[in-house]
Amino acid sequence: MPTLEQLQLFLATVETGSFSAAARRLNKVQSAVSQQIINMEIDCDKQLFDRSGRYPVLTPAGQTLLPQVKAVIAQHLRLQSLISSLDAGLPQQFRLAIDEGVPFSELSQHLNLFADKYPLMQLELRMLPSKEIIEQVRQQNVDMGVIFSEEIYPQQIDFESLGSVKFEPVVSPNHPLAKAETNNLDQLKLHRQLTIGSKQTQQSSFQAEHSPQLWLADSYYALLDLAKSGFGWTLLPEHLVQDALAQGQLCPIPLNMEQMGWIANVDLIQHSSVNQEVSQVFRQILSAAIA
Repeated sequence: MPTLEQLQLFLATVETGSFSAAARRLNKVQSAVSQQIINMEIDCDKQLFDRSGRYPVLTPAGQTLLPQVKAVIAQHLRLQSLISSLDAGLPQQFRLAIDEGVPFSELSQHLNLFADKYPLMQLELRMLPSKEIIEQVRQQNVDMGVIFSEEIYPQQIDFESLGSVKFEPVVSPNHPLAKAETNNLDQLKLHRQLTIGSKQTQQSSFQAEHSPQLWLADSYYALLDLAKSGFGWTLLPEHLVQDALAQGQLCPIPLNMEQMGWIANVDLIQHSSVNQEVSQVFRQILSAAIA
């Protein structure tokens, strides 16, 4: 069976075009390179290079081996990198959860920073409601979360602000609330409210219950569809309703009152035990990506 050194010399000869150039690349003498290639040919019981010309040329057997040789060497390099990351105390995966109400469309454009710095680290992205993200971070099932702000976080969670998202109170154009100005909250209470929440997830303090008639969903996109169908009024992130408003599928509720602070702050949260080196990389990514 060829050794790793023989495989490396074989590949270097192919890439440089000669035994002497391969020797210079790997800081070896040419005779040692030639002998190792001969030994590899003996192990394989096949001639791998045609030496009849000025420069060695791969034989059909050598051409057949070449892709596998590249794969073995690449895997060896990945193994070396993985061992180095273990020595550095780096995690083998990073788990990021984002509330889908937060605009994150540009996130993928900034993830090269992570991919380049930690090419072997597994990235896991989850879309969850803010309250669930907080609990998942507290239990260390998620390393970092991007959520709508809460006034109080568990003691072991660190947080910082990333910005804010405007929410729009909307209904179907056929809904009664679309046909007349709303002068106070009591008028909203007369109609079904569509809001984020579930029996399993505590409701966010931002998504207050204004109406005794509630329909709950764990997805803003589900609320969007319900509102389009005229089942009630809802508060949705402005970036999610732009198309529906432009197409006349939804309309803003005509409000003749203060909008009750329907601007939600966005926080980045993480467990205090998260690896700080990787955490810093993701803070840079998210600060640039979250509008």
